[in-house]
Order: sequence, then C-alpha cells, then structure tokens
Amino acid sequence: MFDTGVFDRGVRETVCCLVDGESDVGLVELMTDLHRSESVVAERKLAVIAELFVRRTAEVESGGAWTSTAHEVVEAEIGAALTMGRAAAGRLIGLGMSLRTRLHATREAMARGGLDMYRVRLIEDATANVSDDWIGEVEHQLLEQVLAPPRSGGTGLTGRRLTNAANRIIARLDPAGVRAKREKAQADRFVGVCAAEDGMCRILGSVPAAQGRAFDARLRELANTVCAKDLRAYEQRRADGLSALIDGAGFVQCECGRVDCGQRSRIATTARKPLVHLITLDATLAGGDEPAYLDGYGIVDAAHAREIAADADVEPVRAPSSVVPTTYRPGTVLDTWMRVLAGGCEWLHCDVAAWNTDLDHRPFDHSDPAAGGPTVAGNMTAYCRNHHRLKHSGHWKVTADGDVELVAPTGHRYRTRSSGLLGARRDAAAASDHVANPAVRRRTRAQNTAARIRAERRRRRAHLDAVRRRSPGARESEACAADEPLPF
Repeated sequence: MFDTGVFDRGVRETVCCLVDGESDVGLVELMTDLHRSESVVAERKLAVIAELFVRRTAEVESGGAWTSTAHEVVEAEIGAALTMGRAAAGRLIGLGMSLRTRLHATREAMARGGLDMYRVRLIEDATANVSDDWIGEVEHQLLEQVLAPPRSGGTGLTGRRLTNAANRIIARLDPAGVRAKREKAQADRFVGVCAAEDGMCRILGSVPAAQGRAFDARLRELANTVCAKDLRAYEQRRADGLSALIDGAGFVQCECGRVDCGQRSRIATTARKPLVHLITLDATLAGGDEPAYLDGYGIVDAAHAREIAADADVEPVRAPSSVVPTTYRPGTVLDTWMRVLAGGCEWLHCDVAAWNTDLDHRPFDHSDPAAGGPTVAGNMTAYCRNHHRLKHSGHWKVTADGDVELVAPTGHRYRTRSSGLLGARRDAAAASDHVANPAVRRRTRAQNTAARIRAERRRRRAHLDAVRRRSPGARESEACAADEPLPF
C-alpha cells in the first residue's frame, strides 16, 4: 500500500489555520506552504499512477492475448477514478513514468515541494528527446538553475526562462541531436484555420522561429498605426492587423471617428521587413556550438543561429563608454547593451521580449537631472509596460546591490534573474557557486566527446534500420506480422 506521506506534514493543520484575522504576510506564507504541499501530493499521485501502469503492463504481457494495451487499460481506470478524458489521463501516465524512469532528481525535488506540476511538465517537455546517455547530466545542470538559489530572495526559473535554460544545456551537450530535432520540426510546419463559435475562426500553426518573430513584429507595428484616440484594445488591433496583411494594406484603419485624424500623415509608405534581433557570440558565427538568443523566442542552437544570420545585417554589440551622461533616455549603445543583458522584461517570471520593453531609469529627478542617478547600466532596468506601471504604482519597491531585488507590499523580497544570453551565463556562473563541489566534473571532456560519438553512431544505426524496414521485403514481412484477428 502506498503511503501518501502528505498529512504527516501538517497539511490538515495548515488548512485549518486560515482565519479572518490573518495578516497579509501570514496569507502569503500560508499560500507558499500550501503550494509546496500541493507539489508533494502531486508527486505521490503521479507515483501511484506509474505503479498502476507498471502492474497493468506486467499483467498484459503475461496474459499473451492480443487485446487493449496496458496504456489503454490504465487510461480507462484513471479516467473513471479522476473524472477526466483519455488524453488527460494519458498525459498523467507519461509524466508519472518519466519521473519514475528518467527524471529521478526532478521527482525528488517535487517530493520535497521544490517543484510544482507546471514546472515539472516544462522539464519533461524540454528533455523529452534527450538520450539516456545525456539525461542525467542535463537534469543535473538544469536543476542547478531551475531551483531557487539558496540565498535571500532567491527565485527559481519557470515559463520560457526554464525552457531556455534547458535548451541552452542540451544545445551544448548534444548539438547534433538538437539540430535533428529542429529539422524535423521545420519539416512539420503548418498553418491551420478552423471554425470556432460565435462567427469566429481560430488560427493555429507552427512556423520557424525567425519567421514567427517577424510575423509578431509586423502585427505589433500595424497595431500601432492608429492614432491615440482609437478605442480598440491592443489585442483587437493586432487581430485587425492580420486582416490588413490579408488585404495587402500597409496600416490598420483608424476607428477614432474624427475627421481631422492624422493617421495617414504618420504611416510609412515604404514596405520593409520587420526588425528581429538575434544575439550571438562571435565564436558561434565562426562555427562554434555555443547557442544564441532570439529576442522574444529564446535559445536557438548554433547551426540555426548561423542560418538566421546568413541573411541578416550583423552589427557588433559594444559596451557603453566610460562617459556618464545624466539624461533620462539612454543613448543607442547603452540601450542595445541593456536589452542584450536583460533578454526580456526583468520582472519576476515575465517573458516579454527585450525590444518590446521600457528602460526604467532609477533614480531620476526630471526637475534636476544632475541630482538624480547617472544614466548607466547599473541604474537601468528593462520592464514591460505593465510591470513598468506596477513599479511606479508604489505598491512594489525596487532595490539594487548588483542585482535587482523586488520588495512586495508584504515586505517579501525576490531577486530577479536575467533571461538574456550574457545575463543567463552570469546567472549560471553564480549558481555554480552554491554547488557542494563545483570543481568536480560529472564527466571529463574526453568522456563527453566519446559519449557524443556513441550517440551519433546510434543515430546512424537507427537510420539504417529504418531504411531497411522501408525496403519491399521488410514491408511484406511487417504486413504479415500485423495480420492478426481483431480483439472483438
């Protein structure tokens, strides 16, 4: 019998402690404790599902009958017990078996309450195609970055930043495997349009990252061609921008209703490509394996970066000069430098692209610029418009001692973590300072090289086997093997 191991941790008592007079600080602490307890419960549930699947698999294999697979049997049992459909039950089986057979350290972190279900799913998705030879090393390096650093205000990674960390590690350890995976995804690109409710249609597709970022930039540009008096929301204007693209128009028709609207005088008549930013190292362009960073998307492998850069204007990124101005807006060099370092909005767990953010200058006195802080990288932070407003609302405070620290209304402190190419490298180096013995390698470089060679040989053998199976003789034998009676 499985021991849930949950209520021994005081969850029942914690739930009962919620009272009307609880302070704001107490509510945040209680919410955090319950979130960790929820992770512990979720890990036990997935462990039970995996155990049930293993038992049913053994039963089906020992029975020898050609009937429903163990996966189908367990899907039905889970669906009935947990009130969910087949697809949802299947995802739980897959996640539970991944934690049981591949992601052992991730399972331990989840059992401690350090990882919730959402982040565990992100880890599983990001590492799904990592070979057994590499999964231990990838998971080890990834959890060093994903889990909250053991320092005051340390926060973990989630969302796109977690996926970027995983992709960066995998691209360094297994660049050939990343390239093969990307080429397959590119071959499967598509755009679909299907009917929806209330006279609407849904558009779903998968296109190469650079094209997707260009499309997003074009819609953003079109959405901003209307005047300030237009009452449509930004997302509505983006949708209308798609209609403008279909019609071949270079702008979204303004709906302010004013006869003196100056929209047309502000519309650029020259068609041009949307601007997409790729941040990469010189070594990558020269043929190295270091991954690059596509603004608004995240990590791309080195080979993909070189493909994008082949048709792009390459400009060197320069560090700001030692001259310290006192203007509110930074110059071009400092502006670019800050966005490269940030990689996106620097608020906690926000994934807005760096070139879609505001650069907040703190502190700055508009009435007396000389009395405010100088216009240098240490006094500037990239925030999306929403978080920029939140920062200036007075509910949150910002402090800086080399890193940006956000102070919540309850006094809880959180240190932000950069998602940019250079900033993430710095974060990874800082995280390694907290490893028990960072000087000890899990593998030597020679062992890494040998592992890559073995993995490439396995891929080649698998390819040859696939070619043989596609031969006429193989197809005939497969057809005979599949000629079995129906299960009913």
